[in-house]
Amino acid sequence: MPTPSPTAQTPSQRVVVESIGSARPALAGLLASQLGLPANQVANALYKAPSVLLEALPQEQACGLASILQQAGLAVRVEPNSVPRPAAAATFDIALYVTEVADLPACCERLARFLGCLPAAVLGLLSSPPGVIIGDVSTATCAALQQQLADLSVELVCSRRDEARYQLLIERAPGPQLDSLLHDLRQLGIALDPANDQPQGTLNHTNAQQLWRRHQAGGGLRLLDTAFLRYDLSLEAVDANSQTERLPELAGLPAALIDCVLENLPVVVEEGVAHPALPARLQAWQAAGMPVRPQVASLRRCRLRVPAGSQLGPALSLLQQSGLLPPDSALPRLPWQSPVLHGELLPRWLQHSFEQLDIPVEWQELDHEQH
Repeated sequence: MPTPSPTAQTPSQRVVVESIGSARPALAGLLASQLGLPANQVANALYKAPSVLLEALPQEQACGLASILQQAGLAVRVEPNSVPRPAAAATFDIALYVTEVADLPACCERLARFLGCLPAAVLGLLSSPPGVIIGDVSTATCAALQQQLADLSVELVCSRRDEARYQLLIERAPGPQLDSLLHDLRQLGIALDPANDQPQGTLNHTNAQQLWRRHQAGGGLRLLDTAFLRYDLSLEAVDANSQTERLPELAGLPAALIDCVLENLPVVVEEGVAHPALPARLQAWQAAGMPVRPQVASLRRCRLRVPAGSQLGPALSLLQQSGLLPPDSALPRLPWQSPVLHGELLPRWLQHSFEQLDIPVEWQELDHEQH
């Protein structure tokens, strides 16, 4: 009887991506062309790890490919085809909240490398409420991204799709398309709040996607994952039972500012409170006899105004970088006001930057309760 060859005795192997690690997304396109695979298949293997990239390979070839991929920054392993394939992982959408706006430029640079795009595109993602940067990825990708940003003052929020709850915002004129949408909402047991004509309650991922597919063509709809929302807490009044001495503890401000706050009510006493933390913060203020009103900071609308007499020249590149002026535009005539700014990140960054440049500006807050 002939002796089996070594190749015949060696079980075929598969290469499993455990995490995208420090690899750059451009690797997906390169791998797809080199391996003869569809680009989306390779991208899914990288971002939805652990997942199988290739299988039924001779051991030497599998190990060689794994070594090349590890040098490119991927975390991979080689295993026999006979073992069970990695189970399909839960997938997440990821949003990012910049706690310290001075870190925004560095954050955009790192995310650009991670996502394989330009920093300006990242700024666009972050400044579009509620700052979703990537979706439908595995927990391994969440961890890899967290590691990339570990030394920056940012908060990464990873929302698991099959557990997410969505807020639907309607900005649609009366007519047949609105009637059809409202009919579908009633079928789901969701009524409109008479105070603002917005849906009461939230939608799960399946219902949210079904509604979106049916009605997005008509425009005037926004779906927001509630896990990504941020809130400002406004103290509007105090009374004899209010423990105003607790303002420094609750609001994180110096005791010397207590009188100033009380003389200028209503005052925002907390900014950017995360959705999961909101109930506890409301309870803490209530317990101190100072109930606060939450406002969705993620839906803020405002305008930047630069009055006459300001020196706007030093800020020209800032306005161009933020997209408020075209890249090749000249210095605008003063007084000047920006288009409507949505969300809270861009206004925070602009305010910080203008203060650094010692340029006086004004802000016009629009009613961000109206969507």
